[in-house]
Amino acid sequence: MSRNWVPLVKFNSQDQFQEQERKNVNTPINNDLSGPSGGNEWQDKTDTRQTEKSKEAIGKLKSSAAETATHLKSAAASVSTDAKNYAGSVASDAAGAFKEAVESNKTAGADAIANIAHSVKEAADGIEKQSPQVAGMVRSAAEGVERISSDIRDRNVGELLDSVTKFAQRQPAAFFGIGILAGVVLTRIMRSSDRS
Repeated sequence: MSRNWVPLVKFNSQDQFQEQERKNVNTPINNDLSGPSGGNEWQDKTDTRQTEKSKEAIGKLKSSAAETATHLKSAAASVSTDAKNYAGSVASDAAGAFKEAVESNKTAGADAIANIAHSVKEAADGIEKQSPQVAGMVRSAAEGVERISSDIRDRNVGELLDSVTKFAQRQPAAFFGIGILAGVVLTRIMRSSDRS
């Protein structure tokens, strides 16, 4: 938008006014406020300053983002390491508690198995006269159960599992029979403890 403007001046006479009018008509009016040489120089300096400021701000932003990312990575690594250490500690504690519980109950289990073997031997003695072959098989199974009982007392948990597996492979019928008998005994024990 181009507007011609004339400064407000107080004229003493009509001649002074006409003189000023002549000057205004002969002088080109430049409404461009951008400065000398058509304004490009002033605008170029402004653009250059703004560009430099923008580049500086972008550089600071990139630096800040990189710093933040580095801090986040180190914090995540620290949390991950702490979590792994805690999980390992909890797992180790749980494994230790389980082993301790198994070891403390191992003797009670060995005694229960020995009682089962004793009962099976008594049953074999009871049927000896009627069926000596069956009594011999039952007695043999009872002796295997007694060996398991002594193994439980003398070995750790891993060795016990191997021993039971080998016994089951050698005498599957005896292992199956003992499993059924153990189930019956455990059921009776559970029922009697519920009634108490």
